[in-house]
Amino acid sequence: MSSVANVKIGILTTSFPRYEGDCSGAFVLAMARAWAAHGHEIRVLAPEPPRQRRAPQWPGIEVRWVPYARPRGLQRTFYGSGAPDTLRMQPAAWLGALSFTAAQTVAVRLLDDCDALVSHWCLPCGWVASASADGRPHLSICHATDVRWLSRLPGARAVARRIARGATSMWFLTEALRNRFFSIAELEPSSKTTHIGPMPIEPPPTLGDNRERWRRELGMEAFTVLFLGRLVPVKGVDRLIRAVADLSFDVSIRIAGDGPERRRLELLARQVGVNAHFEGWVCGVQKEKLLRSCDALIVPSRPNDGVPTVIFEARARGLPVVATHLDGLTQHLPKDALIPPNDQKALSRALYALVSRTIESNSTM
Repeated sequence: MSSVANVKIGILTTSFPRYEGDCSGAFVLAMARAWAAHGHEIRVLAPEPPRQRRAPQWPGIEVRWVPYARPRGLQRTFYGSGAPDTLRMQPAAWLGALSFTAAQTVAVRLLDDCDALVSHWCLPCGWVASASADGRPHLSICHATDVRWLSRLPGARAVARRIARGATSMWFLTEALRNRFFSIAELEPSSKTTHIGPMPIEPPPTLGDNRERWRRELGMEAFTVLFLGRLVPVKGVDRLIRAVADLSFDVSIRIAGDGPERRRLELLARQVGVNAHFEGWVCGVQKEKLLRSCDALIVPSRPNDGVPTVIFEARARGLPVVATHLDGLTQHLPKDALIPPNDQKALSRALYALVSRTIESNSTM
């Protein structure tokens, strides 16, 4: 699409930044910005937040909120800790998911003048876009949770086939997710043009080398590891806290993010005596300071997690990464940076090795 001038691209998504620096669907904005930078016009359809009427705007990008419940305060299915966890913890939120699907099916008419469609999350956006593409190019981007939900859906085969047949190409985070989708659809993966890879990130901003000053500002003295993401069970932050507690070195944790697990994790950190700072959601310069001041990023996900984009944000800034061996990461991280899922001892050993190397490196400087 980037090789054709003046193309109008319509994006359907269940998550999109509500303001500059918002973490919600940041990779969707990164993709939209990249296309806009090539001169394309972008129009986004995303769920209306519960407390924000005015849609944000970026150069070349028009955002249209899709209202799906009234009063507006009932629109709680999306944003916050994310739709997957909201739906898991609040069954009533499924009503919002259903009403948003219906609302987006109507609102997609706002994209009638677009030359191509891009949908994020095969449910519901891929399904809606495939039904309305009407011969236009449609890139259907499938993540992780949406493919798992699809597998449990009544009539999953028919739904998956409708998505696939209405898409000219499909993007999956991993090969395993691609194979699972086409297994549900009972189609050959070769029947569709597919791309395998992580979501895009934006280039790091130029902020200069202020690491030592920022560490002083943030009160960092010991070796400091960073977790950045939603505080939900699949992210495995409890394992990180316990792994740090097992170390003989002085190691602190900066936990940037929020979610339903926060209070439990704060209590756990106190119980095991770990110096953990809970930062809440961070964005912009605050996020950059953490990524450039901490000594390593730790991604202790449980097996069902997707491919966190923060891994690639950290690597773009030269920050060492230790992560669970998730499908799709072997080509992006060295073998010694990957640990088996659900193996807390392996995480402790990886942290020990990382701290030891850093101490040894600093002593020879």
